[in-house]
Amino acid sequence: MKRLLFALTFLGSIYSFAQEDWTIEQCIMYANTNNLTVQQNKINEELFNKDKELMYNAWLPTVSGYVDTNFTIGTYNPVIEKGYYQFGHSFGAQSSINIYSGGVVQLNKDKADIDLKAAKVQTEITVNDISLQIANYYLAVLLNKELKQVAVGNLDISKQLLDQNRKKFKVGTIAQSIVAQAEAEVASNTREVVNSQIEIERALFNLAMLLQLDDYRNFRVVDVKLPENINSQLYNLEDVLETAYNSQPAVKYAELQKESAAKSTEIARTSLFPKITGSFNLGTNYMQYFNKRLQQDALFTQLGHNVTGVFGVSVVIPIWNQYSYKINIQKALINQDLAQNNFLQSKQEIQKNVQSAYFEVNSSFASYDSSKEAVKYAKISYDFAQKSYNAGVINLYDFNRSRNDMMVSESQMLQAKYNYIFKQKVLDFYAGVPITLDSN
Repeated sequence: MKRLLFALTFLGSIYSFAQEDWTIEQCIMYANTNNLTVQQNKINEELFNKDKELMYNAWLPTVSGYVDTNFTIGTYNPVIEKGYYQFGHSFGAQSSINIYSGGVVQLNKDKADIDLKAAKVQTEITVNDISLQIANYYLAVLLNKELKQVAVGNLDISKQLLDQNRKKFKVGTIAQSIVAQAEAEVASNTREVVNSQIEIERALFNLAMLLQLDDYRNFRVVDVKLPENINSQLYNLEDVLETAYNSQPAVKYAELQKESAAKSTEIARTSLFPKITGSFNLGTNYMQYFNKRLQQDALFTQLGHNVTGVFGVSVVIPIWNQYSYKINIQKALINQDLAQNNFLQSKQEIQKNVQSAYFEVNSSFASYDSSKEAVKYAKISYDFAQKSYNAGVINLYDFNRSRNDMMVSESQMLQAKYNYIFKQKVLDFYAGVPITLDSN
């Protein structure tokens, strides 16, 4: 019943996603549930959980039954003074239990716990990587939508100019070449709008493929109107590093691998200790002769008389194993050193990524800030050019160049803005802040 309810809820969520534009939070949630790599990691978690169950049951005794039948050809029997033939049948149950093995049972349990935790953390690593990719692709969609708005605005202006020039041509105040130039500008700006739409569809396609959707054609995202003016969010680098060290799953995974390697070393050392095993065997047997002069009891009589129960304790003491135990311990110690080195490398990688994100945030904000200044002056230049064009001081070519310069400046500012937002999201990620997009 629970599985049915979960399936209905899950299908309902997918249906609602298909009917509505997706938010970035929905994209991340969907990917975390449906991405095949994430699902593969969760399947691996199940395998590690089964290994844990095996280790937790290792202290239990083993019980098995047996049935044995054999045929004997004897060359001489003193009763009949000649050869004979007989069938022997035996069956019963036997059990053994580990009494002492140097603590290996508990060590294997501890290692299984650690390995299961590491498998879950590995899933977290995959989820985080996909979330950052989603943020990048999602912002690419929003960027290209804003770039299209700039292109559409530019096209509207060029259409207005074309209409004005056609009217001027009709009254004979300008040459036809000016109209042709205006028509070419409209065609060029139309191409830019079409290319902008293609880039929007491309960004949506890339995001849909990352989400592994079956059909990308109806996939749309929510239009998040980000603030026009963005201020830099200052972080203390040392605080971000400390948070990243304590929260990033990559560091947790390396630390768990280090603990697992240490347990493997302890497990390898248990091979030097004696092993004590208890055993119990309960069984019976009967014989069947093919020689008439050899007397035998009835079947159930034999079975009742031949019942035996055997208790035993065996001790195995390692003496000489071709140095294999010693070498295995040395290998475990080497693996422990490797795990320690991997742990240090993971912290070093986090430090590099955080410092890189911190640098990228500051540099991208500086680029965005300077691009805003460039847009401001490009607009001033465009206003002067428009007035000069209306006054007949400059020609259409010079005016269009000024207008296109303003469009380029606006496009570069938008690219710098979204680049900064993504870099800020990366730094937020290392600072422990969830990935979201807030509108103004």
